[in-house]
Amino acid sequence: MGAVFIALVFLGYLSSSVFYVATLYNDTWRKWGFAGTLIGLGAQTSWLIQEAIGLGTWPDETLYDWIATFTWVSVIIFALFQLFRPTLPLGGFLMPVITLMWLGSQALSRRVIVPPHLDSTLLAVHITTAIFAYVAFLLAAVFSIMYTEKERELKRKKVRLFYYQLPSLDVMDVISGRLIFAGLIFFTMTLIAGTLWAKQVFHFYWSWSAKEVWSIITWLVYLGYAVLRIKGSRGHKAAIYSMSAFLFVFVNLFVVGVFFHGFHFYDI
Repeated sequence: MGAVFIALVFLGYLSSSVFYVATLYNDTWRKWGFAGTLIGLGAQTSWLIQEAIGLGTWPDETLYDWIATFTWVSVIIFALFQLFRPTLPLGGFLMPVITLMWLGSQALSRRVIVPPHLDSTLLAVHITTAIFAYVAFLLAAVFSIMYTEKERELKRKKVRLFYYQLPSLDVMDVISGRLIFAGLIFFTMTLIAGTLWAKQVFHFYWSWSAKEVWSIITWLVYLGYAVLRIKGSRGHKAAIYSMSAFLFVFVNLFVVGVFFHGFHFYDI
């Protein structure tokens, strides 16, 4: 049954991506895009519940499970956007990214047994806040992509349908900035909870593993955005920074988390 759910997730999110990209040029495809989203979301929810029942806990403690939960939360937030702002063409920019990230996670190791003594409330906080931080960073990057696309359409002076559906440049700039500030707060909580958890179970705060070092680098990159934002950086430069910063998140998940083994929990 798990394989059926996984196949439905892929088909749902892939069709959602295709239809929402088509919606950027013809609005009649919107309902099909949302239908694909609901099929994928329903299948992923069923899969996660099945995994949770089998494990006796929510599946988010391996990188494979974590990305599954991360994409699931991202799609839920997107679905809410669609319910309250159905004309916002977010899906054409967001769903392809989510589909690619979820598809990439299928190549990862699916099950690592968690020693009971490692589990704690701090670990749960560490994992949960990381999910919300990365969802915020993802959405900020997507709004920045939409910003640059609308800006490019304006410069071309030959705009397409989605130009009129997108919010103003100022609104998208503000939304992206607020998402990054929220993500930075969550990510700071992630790092604090992680160091306290390490002290609790391993009796030291920091081990300088690749995962920890890259997480600090990612945090500093987003802190740099916050500093520049406070100093007045806006518009095109802020959008490029936001999109570039998310590459550090991507590398953290799919490069450091997969190929650089060490102390961090995902590498056990």
